[in-house]
Amino acid sequence: MEMQHVVDEAFHPRRFGPLPPEVSELVTSKLFSKGSIIILQGEPAWHFFYVQTGHVRATIVRQDGIEKVLAFAEPGQFFADVPFFQQSNHWYTCEAVESTEVRVFSKEVMEKINRVRPDFIFTLMKSMAHKVWMLSNQMMTITFDPSEVRLARILVEMITRKPEGTQSLTITHQELSSLMGTSRVMVTRVLNGWKARGIVDLRKGSLSFKDLPWLEQLAAFGID
Repeated sequence: MEMQHVVDEAFHPRRFGPLPPEVSELVTSKLFSKGSIIILQGEPAWHFFYVQTGHVRATIVRQDGIEKVLAFAEPGQFFADVPFFQQSNHWYTCEAVESTEVRVFSKEVMEKINRVRPDFIFTLMKSMAHKVWMLSNQMMTITFDPSEVRLARILVEMITRKPEGTQSLTITHQELSSLMGTSRVMVTRVLNGWKARGIVDLRKGSLSFKDLPWLEQLAAFGID
């Protein structure tokens, strides 16, 4: 049996919709301007967060100074929940890509939530389980799939999360290479090849789709 390739939500946490009213009443809100650091890699994980509005990028810096984009979080998604429940330090830095409002959860808040909405814990468990699935899926695609297929899957997933009719993405080659687990040079080579074939158009810090059905076919079936 052939391995079934899963494209949806391989690089983004799952959306869980609005918070229950009983939960919203107990958490605090915080607004971060574009470029603000929400959490810093290595800091104690005293809190975790839910994105109300905006867009968050999670990155990790290795000891040699190389930075890797791990994932993005959008409205309806949790982030920093795994290190919070592990009672460890944050593994990564989270930055507001645009003006972003988050809901802030602490140990004290979670104790109150557990009394009024114990089922909310199951939602958080699903969030963390999905992140484990994300990492497993990313490892599988890095191991088995060519660079062109990996890049197509990332781009298709990202565009399908945007409003219907969106034809462009604001993202750098470096960010794409971090998500793929490959070099920026490789990403640029693939994108330039697609541009020459009329599949994408490239601008500094962004790209637009000229033949999205072709990319969707490549992402789903690995057929060029």
